[in-house]
Parts: sequence; structure tokens; C-alpha cells
Amino acid sequence: MTAQQEIEAAARRIMPPGLACAVEEIGDPAARLLPLEAKAVACAVPKRQAEFAAGRLAIRRACARAGMALPALQPIGILPDRRPDLPPGLAVSLSHSARFCVALATRDTRLMPGVDLEPMAARLPEGMAEIIAPFRISAEGVPDELLCFCAKEAVYKSQFPQSLQMLDFSDLALVVRGRRFRAQLGCGAVISGRWEIAEGHLLAISWRSR
Repeated sequence: MTAQQEIEAAARRIMPPGLACAVEEIGDPAARLLPLEAKAVACAVPKRQAEFAAGRLAIRRACARAGMALPALQPIGILPDRRPDLPPGLAVSLSHSARFCVALATRDTRLMPGVDLEPMAARLPEGMAEIIAPFRISAEGVPDELLCFCAKEAVYKSQFPQSLQMLDFSDLALVVRGRRFRAQLGCGAVISGRWEIAEGHLLAISWRSR
């Protein structure tokens, strides 16, 4: 399998039923923007334009796999809070590293999907361990701080579309046991998730469990 396929296979292993995923390599010539999409990043640097194009392609493919294909000529706009502007009845989450972009999609908006993708070689800024607290981790094979950062990023993306709240890391108490993690929000909602390592990347996927 290609590196892209390895990450996609890892996502399928850890995501719950009802979610679909797609992984695209940034810079893939197949990732072409529609005119209105291109206009949204016309002033961005080429790297950002490539990330945006890969993200739009990943969203389209994930939505199609979720059973709700988007019209080929319908642009995916940007909401004021920077989320993709999609038809009602769809929930998506998007993340990218320097090389890959991963998208999740579902027609079950109650799932509240979230995803984060981080290079294993990533170095968090000094003092980040204190910033991303609180967390409790019982896992091996990955630095605690990086795993906590990745999992909390996924949880944040899970909760934001419904709460529209800009939470701090300290607002999310995270517990990681083995390859699973869990966080409880102030509203009482519980976000569960799983993580995996694939092609030098740490991948975390989260969803609302209750």
C-alpha cells in the first residue's frame, strides 16, 4: 500500500460505524479547485493553496463514501468560523500535516466527528506540556505531550460545530488508556476516541459517545 492508503486504513481501523474517511496527498494534481474555491485562497502562498485543494478533494471523497456525494460543480465555501460550508445533514472534520490531508464525514450529525493528524517527529513548543494539561495517560510508543495535543485537537473539533466555543486545552480533561481516550465537556457530553500510528504520523479520531 502507498503511504496515503496506510493512513486511510489506519483511520478505518479506529473510527466507529457511521463514519467515512478519505486521505489525500498534498500537491496531488487531481486536487483541483473550482473557481469560487480558488478565489477564497487566491492571496495565499502556494503551500496553503495546495493544502486547501487537498482538503476540498478529501471532503468530497469522504462525503461520497458516507453516501452523500456533493455536486461536482458545487463549490465548498468557507463559513465565517473557517469551517467548510456544506449542506445540512452532513458533519465533517478535517486535518492535515505537511504531507497529507485527512477528512471524516457522516450523515449522523450526532456523532460529532473530530480528527487530528500530527507528524511523529513534531516537537511541541517549550512549555506546551503545561498548556495542554490536564491529562492522564497510560500508553506506550508515543510522547505523552504529543499524544495529548493530538487527542485534544480532535476533541476540540468534535465539540466546536455544536458549541461554537473556543475552548482552551485546560477546559478539556483528557484520559488516555492504551489506544483509547476520553474527555468530558462542561455540558456533560462525553467525547470518546482512538489513536493510531501510521506512516510516521499520529492519528486521533474522536466522536460523541453520549
